[in-house]
Amino acid sequence: MKKILPLLVLLLAVKLSLASVLEDIEKERIEIVNKVSSGVVTIFTIREVKIPNPFAGTPFSDFFGLPNNPNITQRVEGLGSGFIVKVDKKKKLVYIMTNNHVVENATNIKVQFKNKKILNGKIVGTDKLSDVAIVSVKFKEGIEKFAEKHVLKLGDSDKLKQGMTVIAIGSPLGLEYTVTQGIVSALDRSLEGHPGEGFIQTDAAINPGNSGGPLVNIEGEVVGINTAIIAGAQGLGFAVPINQAKWVMNEILKYGKVRRGKLGVVIQPLTPELAKHFGIDYGVIVTEVQENSPASKAGIKSGDIIIAVNGKKVEDPNDLQKYIMRNPPGTEVIVTVLRDGKRKDIKVKLGSWEEDYSITDYKELEEKYGLIVVDITPQLAQKFGLPKVKYGVLVYGVKYGSVAQEAGLRSGDIILSIDKKPLRTPEDFWKEIVKAEKTGKSDVLLKIRRGSMVIYTVLPIIKDKE
Repeated sequence: MKKILPLLVLLLAVKLSLASVLEDIEKERIEIVNKVSSGVVTIFTIREVKIPNPFAGTPFSDFFGLPNNPNITQRVEGLGSGFIVKVDKKKKLVYIMTNNHVVENATNIKVQFKNKKILNGKIVGTDKLSDVAIVSVKFKEGIEKFAEKHVLKLGDSDKLKQGMTVIAIGSPLGLEYTVTQGIVSALDRSLEGHPGEGFIQTDAAINPGNSGGPLVNIEGEVVGINTAIIAGAQGLGFAVPINQAKWVMNEILKYGKVRRGKLGVVIQPLTPELAKHFGIDYGVIVTEVQENSPASKAGIKSGDIIIAVNGKKVEDPNDLQKYIMRNPPGTEVIVTVLRDGKRKDIKVKLGSWEEDYSITDYKELEEKYGLIVVDITPQLAQKFGLPKVKYGVLVYGVKYGSVAQEAGLRSGDIILSIDKKPLRTPEDFWKEIVKAEKTGKSDVLLKIRRGSMVIYTVLPIIKDKE
């Protein structure tokens, strides 16, 4: 009994000590959540979506007193999250960071703060590639005083490691200030349509409405912006690394847009067989050099293996895209290649990644291609019996004898992507068509969802007569 008693006392002491540690951890987590959530906002949006008017030009239009316009404008409400990143006393603005897809094409934005104030928001700038947007709110109703106290601290996402604890805060499905906890599942994940971004993967529960909210570490620092989920999957959420978001924000606030450099090459990763053949276990192979591109002018050739940019090792395609695109056009970089077994440093003056192919009216393009594409609304999804898709635009009409019909497009098709670029709005589709026209392409590759099938087709590009 004398021997057992000290052991029981020791076990009791350990139990009490463990309970104390767990209690301290819980208190700290509660403090972090209370502190961070005050800087989180809920964003309400309204978009005006144009859909074809099925009664236009018919007797029904006059009989029922319906508008005779070819398109009907439909209001669509949206919901997302965001967080306070800056208070500018000179401009008298509070800046909110969120996702591009939360506010994209919004005609009306309302921002609700934790103190229940709801104020008008205005888009300062957006960036589709990183899915980051900055929204501003004017100093009104004393919001500047509240915002100054609750600007969230932005951390360093480069310090993240697999297994680290993270907390997501937002308004999933309209449930304001919902908190979920998880770990960093993986880093530098690639998502379709976002080359060179390298997302954080986490198992912290993320749902629609969480988008744009902060992902924070145990220090209460924002390390990411919750941005995406994979439909049908569990425990798979993605966030924009905050270091990338900070760079995008600085570009937007300084230049009004994000300036990205372009090299002008088509690349593929090294397979184990190729790595063995070339005698190197890292880098990317240049399969094609675009005509008149910065790479072409500098002397980069098809078959070169790019192994570094400005001395930074290129492990895979994502590395190359990241090192190139985070430089403004006109920047000179040193691209190190392996050619015929010899290293070669090549100086390249970068071009511009994005060109402005903005359009305001689809009517001429619709007539030209004999094709009407529209946003996928719940009503249209029900009408056509459409499957659920993460993105895409609906083929609403195809004109008999048009190039669209010759390409095999049908009403009810969902165009998922064009030249491997995911489509989210009709404007996305027509921008790519205009871009293809201006760059002299003969056709574009369309990925289509037709019922339960996914098929590909080529849409010819119509060249204007000179």
